[in-house]
Amino acid sequence: MATAKIPDKPTNDRRPSPGQSTGVTQASAWKNKVSDGIELEVPSGNICLVRAGGLEVFVKQGLVPNTLMPIVQEAMTKGKPPSQDQLSLEDNPKLLEDVIEMVNNMALFCVIEPELRPVILDEGGLPVDLRKRPQGNFLYVDDVDFADKMFIFNFAVGGTADLEKFRAELDQQLESVPAR
Repeated sequence: MATAKIPDKPTNDRRPSPGQSTGVTQASAWKNKVSDGIELEVPSGNICLVRAGGLEVFVKQGLVPNTLMPIVQEAMTKGKPPSQDQLSLEDNPKLLEDVIEMVNNMALFCVIEPELRPVILDEGGLPVDLRKRPQGNFLYVDDVDFADKMFIFNFAVGGTADLEKFRAELDQQLESVPAR
């Protein structure tokens, strides 16, 4: 059993001597990383600037459709993103619509650059024709490949550790979805 040696003198003041490093990351570095974003190369080869959110943030922001809440709550309890099995699209066609909505919402929230905008809908709730949408130095969320948005989602909720595994699983998942 390891034991810690109690110092001879009080250590209430843990500030380093001038020129001595504590190894602790300063608050300014944390803030810059969060506010400036992180460059992320997505499966298409494009690079975007993103901020990570985490499932808890996405739930609080209202970015998760109600039908997916049980899956998301379970993932939060386990401390890891939902598995591909939980998001199986073969068994439940409505689930596909909800996953697309959630992934689009999260992409809009997470991507700092390039600017992403929500799809403009007509009076009937359908997307406005691509040729009639205002254009500029931005993308509409449906201009981004679904695989790229799923990759951003996985990064935002799980970090970088499992992204390569995710790419392989996503490829297998998408192969099983019938073409429309």
